[in-house]
Amino acid sequence: MESGADVESAEPRVVIGRAARDLGRTILALMCASQAASSLSLVRGRIWTGDLATPSAESLTVLNGRVVFLDAPSRMPTIDLDGAFAMPGLIDAHLHLALGGETLLDLDLSEVRSRPEFERAVLERHRTLAPGQWLLARGWNEDAFADGSVPDRTWLHVAGDRPVVAWRMDMHSCVVNEVVLAMLDLAHDPPGGRIVRDATLAPTGLLQEAAAWTLVSPRVPSPGADAMRRAVRLAQDHLARLGLTGVGSMEYAKTLQNAIVPERDHLLVRMYVTLLDRDWPLDLRVAQEFRSDDMLAVIGMKAFVDGTLGSRTARMLEDYADDPGNRGLLVELAERGVLNDWAAFVRGAGLSPSMHAIGDEAVRLALDACDLAEKTHGVPARVEHAQTVAPEDLPRFRGRFASMQPLHKAYDAVSAESRLGSARMNRFFPFRSLARAGARLAFGSDWPIVSADPIAGMRAAITGLDVRGRVIRPEENLSVEECLFAYTRGAATCLGMRDCGVLRPGSHGDITILDRDPRLCDWSRETPRVLGTIVAGRVTFLDPSLQVL
Repeated sequence: MESGADVESAEPRVVIGRAARDLGRTILALMCASQAASSLSLVRGRIWTGDLATPSAESLTVLNGRVVFLDAPSRMPTIDLDGAFAMPGLIDAHLHLALGGETLLDLDLSEVRSRPEFERAVLERHRTLAPGQWLLARGWNEDAFADGSVPDRTWLHVAGDRPVVAWRMDMHSCVVNEVVLAMLDLAHDPPGGRIVRDATLAPTGLLQEAAAWTLVSPRVPSPGADAMRRAVRLAQDHLARLGLTGVGSMEYAKTLQNAIVPERDHLLVRMYVTLLDRDWPLDLRVAQEFRSDDMLAVIGMKAFVDGTLGSRTARMLEDYADDPGNRGLLVELAERGVLNDWAAFVRGAGLSPSMHAIGDEAVRLALDACDLAEKTHGVPARVEHAQTVAPEDLPRFRGRFASMQPLHKAYDAVSAESRLGSARMNRFFPFRSLARAGARLAFGSDWPIVSADPIAGMRAAITGLDVRGRVIRPEENLSVEECLFAYTRGAATCLGMRDCGVLRPGSHGDITILDRDPRLCDWSRETPRVLGTIVAGRVTFLDPSLQVL
């Protein structure tokens, strides 16, 4: 490549913006030309690099998947941004890619707002399924129902004798029908779980935490390998369309080996995997022997400390304001009292301990585990979610990763004050307080629990708006640039993605293109739109509205 060559050349040229017609004629040349598969140039744009030394540029060149020049002419295939905004590729620090792909095939109840709508949706799906096939649904949320009622087994009668499992949006509770209840041993609550019962002590069909995971999940037929690989492909395409170039994905070793590894040569996003297998003592062979590379790596292990606010199973220092006597649950390793041993063992093996902690007591326990684990050599520990933090624990986050999901705030804010009481709302999603205390913020979504759309996540953190349009705790809002860093460099550093989250010579050519500069938007009224996604110089998505047939 000749760095001094004229950008006007006979190479394929893609135009974004006013000259969209040129795009329609030339995009296939860019995406299909083998010699251009991982090499291209972006010109005439507003490029935010994420690099404090050189924060902006108008052009950028990627050669063999790596950035080689900023603001230098090139003969590479060219995308003329025509004033659009380009930035380091957006990274989701915490989601469940394979599960997300599966949910794209399940019944979606996230838009249901009443029992009649719930029953109608279940009935419609029931009519499409073969006899005996399980009906799987996800996404219901009692906070979205006008009367706040929680589904029970009677809501599933419309499916007759078909087995039905409908997961709450947080995946920490599910409701099942009588057919499934008859399969379960319901004599006692499992450790770290709860079988909800009515006044007569009969199971209502609602099972929480370990009761859902250990009693129900093993009964649900597992999808075959082909179905799982299809789910992985669907998920990647979905994430690419949202502008994501990399993810920190929580996966079981079996799913990694059977569904993700077979797709590793066709990945559209970088996947840095944290394994969910958490039997104690741990078997770390899969993690330690895995052949990691820049596109697919295993970086750590995950443990659950507690549940969720929505299900009132997040472990709190004090009782729930709307459920006296209930402080939530400690689950799994934390319930067994071996969380500290687990964290030290994982970190000592050179892997990152990742701890799901939502309630303020759970966060404190996770920080305690960090204190002990960090006495051993190894990569940093991660506190996942950190949705409620006691003020006295904020300084303990200095230099530590708070892997958070802003869109969770928009959903949980609907019921947060009723759960916590007004006196404890200062603990709820303390973005600004954590940043001020020196925490290293890494943002993600927890998809499929909520949408993986990073633009929606940014809006929640920038505006404080909840899903009902109310502003909640605006004193904790972040600036646009702080959110951009949390979804790029912060997430990349948290996951150990070297040379990602920034655009400078030597970094990976991972780029997200937006239709406008997000720093100039009024996020309460408008949001940017993703126009393109590029991973290692390869175009993985280009907005179809820009193509001309």
